[in-house]
Amino acid sequence: YAGFLTVMNEEFYIHLLIQNGKASKKVTLRGCKKLFNVLEPEIKTLEKHLNQCSTAVDMLREIHNQLECLMNTVGLNKQGTLSTEYSILFEQLQDCGWDKVQYVSPDFDVINLITIDGINREHILKVWIPEKFPNEILRYECDMPQEFTYKWLPGDTLSNLFAAFQEKVNMFIEFWNNMDEIDNQTWVIEPENPNRKECKRRIALASGVSLLLVINPLLPTSIPTCNYLGPERIVEPIREKFNKNIRLWSEYDSLLTNLRQVLEVEFPSPTTAAKEEFCLECGICYSHLYNNAVPEINCDNSNCNQAFHRECLYEYIRMLPDVRSSFNKLFGKCPYCETPLWCMIP
Repeated sequence: YAGFLTVMNEEFYIHLLIQNGKASKKVTLRGCKKLFNVLEPEIKTLEKHLNQCSTAVDMLREIHNQLECLMNTVGLNKQGTLSTEYSILFEQLQDCGWDKVQYVSPDFDVINLITIDGINREHILKVWIPEKFPNEILRYECDMPQEFTYKWLPGDTLSNLFAAFQEKVNMFIEFWNNMDEIDNQTWVIEPENPNRKECKRRIALASGVSLLLVINPLLPTSIPTCNYLGPERIVEPIREKFNKNIRLWSEYDSLLTNLRQVLEVEFPSPTTAAKEEFCLECGICYSHLYNNAVPEINCDNSNCNQAFHRECLYEYIRMLPDVRSSFNKLFGKCPYCETPLWCMIP
């Protein structure tokens, strides 16, 4: 349970963690500073009583009674000075709607506001509350394909910021729909765990062959930037087919539908193939990932077809005794079959 408890016109943020064990139950009480300032004299006794309560309602009643008792004993002056620190923040959170408050830190210095779009995706706005709130500029962060900026002016509130955030989220609904379709129906080689701000996808076409897409988040069904990765003898016909069929592209269709139509392919998916078929190891470092990059250069010899990380291949070629360079390129030979290879100089 997490929420606010009102006692004698004072609001306290409370977070109950309930762990049910085989023999007993353990209840941990967390909350705002004001809560523990009041409960400090009786906190250990209260926690023992909470462990004996059978329901969350009983626990809240126990906390309420203890707070009321201590506030009557100590007096309201001290509590009144404590509450003014949070009253403005409480009012602004109330304006946002408590159902939009996903998380409040015990010190009230971090708040997560949540909005759910029409496809049931959650979008979080993390806000750091400054000491001089609301008279100091807020710091915030969120997952967006484009930077979310809000100019905090005197008189602005959290609900103003949150409304601007929701408006920004609505701008990218179609983008996320298209990215989700690609993530669910193709093998995405990288990024392995894409977040909501990622505009790139490298998807598998065949073993050792992939397509790197860069999508415009504001026009997600427009023609993306395409980079074909793999042996040139394999990717060249794919590139030619794309250029030949580009006239078939329709911005009324989804990104994946267009790619299927223009490339005339059915992309490998989690239901038709194992990801290991496409996650090739580098022939130099013998791993799939190196500095968060995957192998993207292949030997053009059809009998070899070995894959390499760009960085690994560069380091290998530059150490060769007969290495040649020209126009920001290094030229060498495949370490497996000695077929000529080249890579860009970083």
